[in-house]
Amino acid sequence: MFTICLREFRTLFKSIRSLIIIIVLFGVTTGAAKLISQFEAQLKDLGLGDNAYAGGLMTLLFIASPLFVTSLSHSAINKEIDSRTIRFLVTKTSRESIIVGKFLGNLLFWIVCLLIALLLIIPFSHSFFFLELIQCIVFVSYFIGFTIFLSTIIRKPSLTMFLGITVSIGLPIIGLWSIGTNNILITALSYITPYFYYTQEETFFTYFTAVFTCIYLALSLMIFRKRDL
Repeated sequence: MFTICLREFRTLFKSIRSLIIIIVLFGVTTGAAKLISQFEAQLKDLGLGDNAYAGGLMTLLFIASPLFVTSLSHSAINKEIDSRTIRFLVTKTSRESIIVGKFLGNLLFWIVCLLIALLLIIPFSHSFFFLELIQCIVFVSYFIGFTIFLSTIIRKPSLTMFLGITVSIGLPIIGLWSIGTNNILITALSYITPYFYYTQEETFFTYFTAVFTCIYLALSLMIFRKRDL
């Protein structure tokens, strides 16, 4: 499992798409921190204080992380099936280890990226936002779990790429739309998105998002065990 995790982690960092996303993530984070630092006094008057720095990163993740994650991980499982390397992997380890290893490899990649992004903010905020780091990781883990699930149930990588992009655009729209609407359908759909839990006043609601990540992983494991490779 750990071998697969590290292999996936290294593969992600070698990808051109990963490098582009890392540059965008770090660039926007640093740029937002510089901009916020110019209005630090005004933000404190509004009661935002140093949270505005972490808020800039969280806003970027709210909007862009679904697209970032799906573009990198949409073929995490089905590319192995399509290339038939999965047959070699199952002779070396269990199917459960493949799913969990792939998930952990992707999660580790994002933990490193988010950690560095928050470290880049320190020269401006003069503090490290550990709680916000955990919340960002939980938020991103939702989309990693969902993408792994899609890649497990759909054999064609091109199809998961299309569906991943569609969902990555649709979920933020539904989640943010639900904040200011009384539409019953939109409100009901928002309960299965992380946006509902991250827009509640109580911070502990954000951790409920991890439940959906576990559900996606459990479904992926159930399906993958029965799949004919």
